[in-house]
Amino acid sequence: MSARIQLWCLWCGLAAMALFVAGLLLVAGLVPPPSPSDSALEIQRFYADDTNAIRAGLAMATIGASLTAPFVVVITCQLLRIEGRSAPLAYLQLGTGMLGVLIIAFPMMLIEAAAFRPERDAELIRAINDIAWITLIGTLGQIMLQCGAIAVAAFRDETSQVLPRWVGYFNLLVALAFPPGLILFFVKTGPFAWNGLLAFWYPLSLFAVWFGVMFVVLRRAIATEATMPRASDPMDALAPA
Repeated sequence: MSARIQLWCLWCGLAAMALFVAGLLLVAGLVPPPSPSDSALEIQRFYADDTNAIRAGLAMATIGASLTAPFVVVITCQLLRIEGRSAPLAYLQLGTGMLGVLIIAFPMMLIEAAAFRPERDAELIRAINDIAWITLIGTLGQIMLQCGAIAVAAFRDETSQVLPRWVGYFNLLVALAFPPGLILFFVKTGPFAWNGLLAFWYPLSLFAVWFGVMFVVLRRAIATEATMPRASDPMDALAPA
């Protein structure tokens, strides 16, 4: 039963990615986001031109943000298989992963607020827009810690029954690849702006690759777990001694 539930949670992650693509890219037209160098009137016009599409697309993406939570839970279950009863890495991954849900959902709601009353003062709409995109794209510490926890757990999986060692190196590289994006706090144009190549497209592509790799690896780990005795269920680690 645990394996079946974990598979459902895993597929929730795929559904989340589909909702992000459909909502943000195809419906709302928020990929790439408005430029940070745009004037207040340009930002206001962006939200006023196709308001209902932006609202609908963000509603889809907000649901997608919620569906990332079950995906995070699957990772936690598999890390519990590695660590057993004492599982700081599993709980660190769980905490940072759930924080990531809020980091995605909260900016979406801010953008919804900007689109809710596009007739508002243009400077106020631009301020809301700035807060939303800086929060969404510039909050990188959480995903770095999450990938770091997964990496260390993979290195501790001596039998590689859950996470192969290369998954540890992969997550470590992903964690170390994000910090250059923090330059977005200082620039409004160029590759490091929040809609630029190195602050937006590069992390977005990196996240897509990370998700794809983790989806395949977790599916394999769940299948392996299903063939083991019931005592190996990761939730057994939560039972009292």
